[in-house]
Amino acid sequence: MTLMEDLKKKTEEGLKTLKETTQDIAFNVEKQAKIGKKKYLDITKLQRTIQKLYAEIGEYVYDQFTSGKTPTMESPFLKERISAITRLSIHIKDIEEEIEEIKRTTPQKNHED
Repeated sequence: MTLMEDLKKKTEEGLKTLKETTQDIAFNVEKQAKIGKKKYLDITKLQRTIQKLYAEIGEYVYDQFTSGKTPTMESPFLKERISAITRLSIHIKDIEEEIEEIKRTTPQKNHED
């Protein structure tokens, strides 16, 4: 093998490695962006909604006690909010499972030679 052929082969191998590394980096950046969006936007938004529902429940119970009434679980107001909290909590768990699935993904390797 001549010096030029050897140099050409090594250059091609180097470029192939560089291309694969670049693809891996791009894949990982995209993966982290998806995880970040789900974690910090989707889940945080749902958690804020849950906190608002807890506050509404607290205000309702406070108002009931201060007006001499005893709040019960049969109250449609409480049932609606408790049901909403349950649904939102399940949704958060689903998103967390999606995040775990995203974390397990790996880039597809191109088999170009």
